[in-house]
Amino acid sequence: MNKDVIDQLLDGTMASIKMLLTVPYSIEDTTNVIPIDQTLHSVQIDLNGELTGAILIQGQTGVYSMIGEGMFGMPVTGELLQSFIGEFANMLTGNLATLLSNQGFTTDISTPKFLSDLQNVKYETFVTIPIEITEHGNLSISLCIN
Repeated sequence: MNKDVIDQLLDGTMASIKMLLTVPYSIEDTTNVIPIDQTLHSVQIDLNGELTGAILIQGQTGVYSMIGEGMFGMPVTGELLQSFIGEFANMLTGNLATLLSNQGFTTDISTPKFLSDLQNVKYETFVTIPIEITEHGNLSISLCIN
């Protein structure tokens, strides 16, 4: 995949992050490594169409809870938290797909898949956006591209 398309995916993902996150955060420099940490909640949404690959979102429980609290005004815990993690992935990837559509790319997204083993994530290109949720921990969003 050429650099222009990867840049469009990266720009669209950054725009989606800015639309969704209502809590203080900072975006660190991108890397080409996916964090392999079994303590993180990992959810993947596949991209199909002109652009194929996946969006992998990883974060600590407290980070997802804080994001949910920022969006809904109340703590998100227990079973609701698990549901929220999948919905957050849907919102982020749905926004990305809409932005890509506005740029002329046809892209469909899958339902969220919760992952317990990241060793099986196999793609040609990885770009990871590390995000620090101020005073609460880290979130990473990896673009996994074929």
